[in-house]
Amino acid sequence: MLYDLVIKNTIYVNLFTHEMYPAQIAVQSGRIAHVTQPGEAELTGVWEYDAKNKFAVPGLIDTHLHIESSMMTPRYFARALAPRGTTTVCADPHEIANVMGLKGIQYMLQATENLPLRVLILAPSCVPSVPEVETCREPFGGKEIEWILEQPRIAGLGEVMDYPGVVADAPRMQEVLCAGRKAGVFIQGHAPDLTGEELSRYLAAGCESDHETHRVEEALEKLRAGMVLEVRHASNCYDLERLLPLLLRLDCLENITFCTDDTEPGDLVEHGHLDEMIRIAVKGGMDPIDAIKAATVNAARLIRLRDRGSLRPGNLADLLLVSDLHDFRPDEVFLGGELIARGGNMIREDKEEKQSYPNTMLLTTPIRPEDFQVPAHGPSVKLHTIAYNDDNKFVTSLETCEFPVENGCACIGNQADFSLFAVFERHGRNGSRALAPVHRLGLVTGAVATTISHDCHNLFVAGRDPQEMYLAASTLAATGGGIVCVEQGRVVFQLELPLAGLMCDEPPQVMAQKLEQLKEVLSRFGLPGHTPHMMLSSFALAVIPAVRLTDRGLLDTIRQEMIPLYAD
Repeated sequence: MLYDLVIKNTIYVNLFTHEMYPAQIAVQSGRIAHVTQPGEAELTGVWEYDAKNKFAVPGLIDTHLHIESSMMTPRYFARALAPRGTTTVCADPHEIANVMGLKGIQYMLQATENLPLRVLILAPSCVPSVPEVETCREPFGGKEIEWILEQPRIAGLGEVMDYPGVVADAPRMQEVLCAGRKAGVFIQGHAPDLTGEELSRYLAAGCESDHETHRVEEALEKLRAGMVLEVRHASNCYDLERLLPLLLRLDCLENITFCTDDTEPGDLVEHGHLDEMIRIAVKGGMDPIDAIKAATVNAARLIRLRDRGSLRPGNLADLLLVSDLHDFRPDEVFLGGELIARGGNMIREDKEEKQSYPNTMLLTTPIRPEDFQVPAHGPSVKLHTIAYNDDNKFVTSLETCEFPVENGCACIGNQADFSLFAVFERHGRNGSRALAPVHRLGLVTGAVATTISHDCHNLFVAGRDPQEMYLAASTLAATGGGIVCVEQGRVVFQLELPLAGLMCDEPPQVMAQKLEQLKEVLSRFGLPGHTPHMMLSSFALAVIPAVRLTDRGLLDTIRQEMIPLYAD
């Protein structure tokens, strides 16, 4: 038979038998037609490609990520991943869904067509992350989820973040999970520190996996309970390294997949994607075939993908040629039998075209200087304050702090190690806005405003000087969204993100350079870590313990109750 493509001189990595042997791979109509056994006769093809004794493995599958976290539109995101060997991703677009509602889902479905990357969409299960305590554009309930699950390329239900609501049988989560179970789709979990009977109730509700596991003991309990661990390596979270000692002890790794969750352009450009996870796992002692299976066969099984994840006949001809399994770097990437990347570069670059996007900066009331002042009377005032742990800038607690009063306002930012947070609803819903003091954030100077503020992505501002905060916020409000930094009374950095205030049409290398500039500014301001901008984006997230500021005010995220600003 004359095949469309025959890849000759490969070392076939058989993920079913853990063997490696010389083979030819035949492709017909974009799918694997035949893989030869040792000693079998030569195959012929219209196109014959010499693999030069490289290892042939399936294209890699990421089971959980957010395209929006890259700040790039899907086509540029695809350009960053494809040369690294990732051929399929399961994307949860709950970021753009919080800003644009169902129109955001429609956009992501349209924008992810005809890319050098197969993008499957998960229906966002928690929009907003928690009801009644923050404002998004269009809350999703059972009806919205049912509609999304009927659309093409929907692979399942996205991360079920409201795990307290699941365990408590909250009506919203019952509706959403019922829609997922009724459709018979994959239901992705999100269950940090969930153990014991609560973990069992979460699993019994239909949630199948978790990518929020940091501790070895927690990981072992979840695996024993039958949960799939989507082991994560993100720009701001390195769970693979933490959990690797456990993975090396286990005899069975069938319930392990790899995912990247939130990855910034600089890391994609410099380090890669799932290929980096395989390198880390193998360097740490994992068998290369087990590491490859986590990103292929195991991933496909979890997402119920029967046409990829291995090179069995009938599957999509998504495959990689790799010179060294211990230093896993794809030399060639085939998608549907087409060679799309070689040597870490795309073979064909699409024409770059700037697009226009609908304005999502829908402030119902202009931002005013007084929005950054806390009115008070008397010589001092006691305020409930968000307090950060010196060692962990993600977890917070509640403090009551006393501040001097001058000219009818509390003096906060000029007190040692105190700053201010402000949040403005920007979805045209209710115009709500809130302000709160912050202790031990580390901010020493400057102000920053951003529309990347998980999960509702309202306009968030952090600073010490109310005037600088106003300048940052008002400058950002005049655009379609993005990030603005102010220092010594002037704008020192601005990144416009016209698509939902989350993404822009810029290549990975350009975005990487811009974000390096942003990191330098935020580090100078006093925000710590490798990814201070990603830490900044979590400051209003209503599901992280224990106190957060949303557009509705101070929130106790454990009890899901609002806290009054004034402590008196």
